[in-house]
Amino acid sequence: MPAHLEQPAEEARERHRKRHANPGVAIEVEVEKVTERGYRLASPHRDTEAWQAMVCDAFGTRSEANALTFLNQLVVLCEQNWHPDEAGGGEWCPDECQLNMILNMIAGIQPRNEMEAALAAQMVAVHMMMMGVSARALQTYACADPRMAAVAAKLARTFAIQSETLVKLRGRKTSRQNIKVSHEKHIHQHQHVHVHRGGEENGGQPHAPMDSRIVSDGASSALPSSDAAEGLLPISGVEGAAGLPHARGQRLRSATRSR
Repeated sequence: MPAHLEQPAEEARERHRKRHANPGVAIEVEVEKVTERGYRLASPHRDTEAWQAMVCDAFGTRSEANALTFLNQLVVLCEQNWHPDEAGGGEWCPDECQLNMILNMIAGIQPRNEMEAALAAQMVAVHMMMMGVSARALQTYACADPRMAAVAAKLARTFAIQSETLVKLRGRKTSRQNIKVSHEKHIHQHQHVHVHRGGEENGGQPHAPMDSRIVSDGASSALPSSDAAEGLLPISGVEGAAGLPHARGQRLRSATRSR
């Protein structure tokens, strides 16, 4: 082994030793057929009682009948291999590696009861289907088969929903966030202050009070003229201010600056 891999290899061995132990399962071909299928599920070691207890713990149940039923349901998910016997015959048996992988996945989920074990078995079944459909979709020469790809995507979403359901059954919070959008309406009020200066501040010429409408909104219906006989002089906005005499326009600008 290269020197730079020795430390990572030792760390991997340590993590491997700390992982949970899986019971495992062995498939034995029966010479004398006791059942119709010609094989039986057995312990990979001699301590059968301890193996049965570990299998029950993997499925989160105390009943050996429940654990055996779960195993029989998972067997049909595996591929079938031909196992020859000493008499020259043989039997079609489920792939032992796949069955151990399925059992290890369920043990890794660590179901706490039969309900969680059933959901874990369904998750494994969806995973097996998704991998098979994905393999068929990638067998196309040019690109992936769109129909098979769509089915694989649906299975992937189903697996995600099952994972969230398992988290909810265990009383944990999911990763979804609820965002609340609120609308706030702000009302702004403007206050205009009118300042009137006396004669001492302007060389003895007092300012006449301006119409508040000219200061606030820049428009007025009429403005008294200097000649009382002429009556009211109509103005409108800036145009009216531009048409006034020079002295009156100067007073209008000074009043605007004073604001």
